[in-house]
Amino acid sequence: MTPDTVTLGQRLRSAREAAGLTQDDVAARFGIKRVSVTQWESDTTKPALARLPELAALLNTDMEWLLNSQGTPPTPAPKVEKPRQPRTPIIPGKDLVGNRDLPIYAAAMGGEGHMIVTFEAIDWVKRPAVLQNVRGGYGILVRGESMIPAYWPGDTALVNPHLQPARDTDAVFFHTPPKEQGDEEAIIKRLVGINDRDWTLEQYRPARTFSESRIDWPVCHRVVGKYNAR
Repeated sequence: MTPDTVTLGQRLRSAREAAGLTQDDVAARFGIKRVSVTQWESDTTKPALARLPELAALLNTDMEWLLNSQGTPPTPAPKVEKPRQPRTPIIPGKDLVGNRDLPIYAAAMGGEGHMIVTFEAIDWVKRPAVLQNVRGGYGILVRGESMIPAYWPGDTALVNPHLQPARDTDAVFFHTPPKEQGDEEAIIKRLVGINDRDWTLEQYRPARTFSESRIDWPVCHRVVGKYNAR
């Protein structure tokens, strides 16, 4: 018996945490309020004896261990690796189609991982298949290091401005709709969450997840591929 499993409440909490469950998970299983589970774990109240077999099974242990710390201790739940989301693909040369009619725009460094994009084409290249027949498709020469290793300075992000925002995709965000021949402040980040008010974004250097207001950054254009500068 360890110091943190002396009481029934402590053993319940220890077993629940080993099983990777929340108090809400346990409460939902028994159709009770979460506060009841909190009271069990703080030894304010005790679960009904009739519930112990199901509780022990849920927590990967047995009744004897819950009651007196004897018998089979909790078995930690196996860790499930979060599947890696597909990252923006590098477009190989064999996937280039059509005429050299895809505009590439330059970007200058801005503050806090921002870029200043100049919407006057510095080059025109063949379209990748993912942007074939996409009106308004374009590329941006990436500047800055906040998205390394997904994008290195000099890589070209290929953008479809008509796709809806989607979680776990890369996107370019603008303060205002891009205008031909104009300069716009932009950020390129991983979109990991969306609600009515905010974008939840991820960058890699330095690694952080943060929110930006959708009022401040209303325009979201999906990145569908990249040309690797290296």
